Amino acid sequence: MTRGKKSVLIILICIILTIELISIPNNVKASTYTQTTKNGISNFPETYQAKLKELQSLHSSWTFTAYYTGISWDEFIKQETSLHLRNTVIKSSNSLWKDTCNQVASGYACASRAILQYYSDPRNFLTESGIFQFLEMTYNSSSQTEQGVQGIIASTFMNKSITFNLNGQEVTMPYSQIIMEAARESKMSPYSIAIKIRQEVGNNGSNSVSGYYVAKNGTIYEGYYNFFNYGAYDQGDAIANGLEYAKNKGWTNPYIAIVEGAKLMANSYTNAGQNTAYFYKWDVVGNEPSQLFSHQYMTNIQDPSSQAKSLFNTYTTNNLLTSPLNFIIPVFENMPNVNNLPTTIDEKLSTSYYVNGTGVRLRATPSTSASILATLSKNEVVTLLEWNSATANDLKWARIQLSNGNIGYVANKYLLPCNNNNTSTKNVRIDGEYLIISPNKTVSQIASALNVTQYSVTKNDKTQVGTNEIIQTGYIFTMDNKTYKVIVLGDVYTDGIIDSRDYMKIKNHIMATSILNIEGIKAANTYVDDIIDSRDYMKIKNHIMGTEIL
Repeated sequence: MTRGKKSVLIILICIILTIELISIPNNVKASTYTQTTKNGISNFPETYQAKLKELQSLHSSWTFTAYYTGISWDEFIKQETSLHLRNTVIKSSNSLWKDTCNQVASGYACASRAILQYYSDPRNFLTESGIFQFLEMTYNSSSQTEQGVQGIIASTFMNKSITFNLNGQEVTMPYSQIIMEAARESKMSPYSIAIKIRQEVGNNGSNSVSGYYVAKNGTIYEGYYNFFNYGAYDQGDAIANGLEYAKNKGWTNPYIAIVEGAKLMANSYTNAGQNTAYFYKWDVVGNEPSQLFSHQYMTNIQDPSSQAKSLFNTYTTNNLLTSPLNFIIPVFENMPNVNNLPTTIDEKLSTSYYVNGTGVRLRATPSTSASILATLSKNEVVTLLEWNSATANDLKWARIQLSNGNIGYVANKYLLPCNNNNTSTKNVRIDGEYLIISPNKTVSQIASALNVTQYSVTKNDKTQVGTNEIIQTGYIFTMDNKTYKVIVLGDVYTDGIIDSRDYMKIKNHIMATSILNIEGIKAANTYVDDIIDSRDYMKIKNHIMGTEIL
């Protein structure tokens, strides 16, 4: 990844490093830009507020700070697209995600303007997990523990203790403890440090941290470590460049490399105002044009959302979502209403479908062992060529076409029709062999929503159901010579009644004290995101209380 350097770092944040306190001054004035912060949801633009209120209802201890950059959206995009390879995507990405600069470095290609706009628009990530790219990256001993760090590194090369020389003494220490030491000394979140190491050197570790590497020019680097890939510029031998940097810094064991690297990162970014994963990627903290846009820790535009997912999983696993977390979310001037994923497919067509999942793989044939043609992103639009084209691996498969013309297969469950994507406003949707419907709907209402006139509905005992009867979970709906099992949204208990037992089953599923079956999961998936979490729990609870309708 390319590293940027800023000639003058303006200290915008007095780090009184607590999650509860906002550390950015309320008004930062400069000759060119005025950057201000405002606390509370009401101080955000309207296009932010609905999603933030939803998050606030789920997590009352969370606080939100609007960071008004003073930068117009058009100016931001102009600056970010002014230099090739400043922003990149994985080389194998959808062609609409790649610019025509024809430059590729270390497996990454120039990002297109459209995909850059999508990933840099904060409003696209105001979800329970996505918002963690805006989490204040400061150390807080009450909500960040060594146990949490261990959870992040458990499946990596760092899941062990190492022995090294420190101040003339031989010391043995687990990586989790080293990372906690780095957090205390740098005043930076240990979770952010651990996640950053994983992203930089991988789960198995790279030659940057092996302690021995022979460069392309024959130079041997022995006893040097670089966990954050400082100085690992893409030109020439990136690993050798990074290890030369480590050699000059005296990073002669993992402890020194992690602690000193974290301190350097904190001083260069976190303590200089770029104190979220978003700000690490998008340099919009500063008074003057010379202080903006170039000081970016990474080029990959998906890096902040990737970090967000890891952070959310860590806080969830360690039951820390009730902690008083603060999220600093940027606001630009004159933002467009939306910035969607780029597509050439008309979303109004009946054959247009959303990808309902993250990292969904397009296969050459309908099989989980088939070769992977592409990895699809959540909300990417595809064209459905054939539904239920095959059955394999206990999955029903659909044949689809991407916007770049590539054709392949994905499981039915990862597709949702564009014109029927939001269950809060639609009565019914087809999900493989299931018909997911809103509560308290008659048979005729469902038939009308499906736009069918030839159909039948039966109970489990084969008894015919009248057109004016309320349709219930377990009924069988037949149309177009296909049968679908009915699931009433919210009826997690699958007994035809939505009450406290339903949201308690979700809560127990989230806490892993009991696991929902496939029908319970279908009924619980009120957000249509294939993730059962507290949002689904609260949506069903609010429905029962009469404050929200499923």
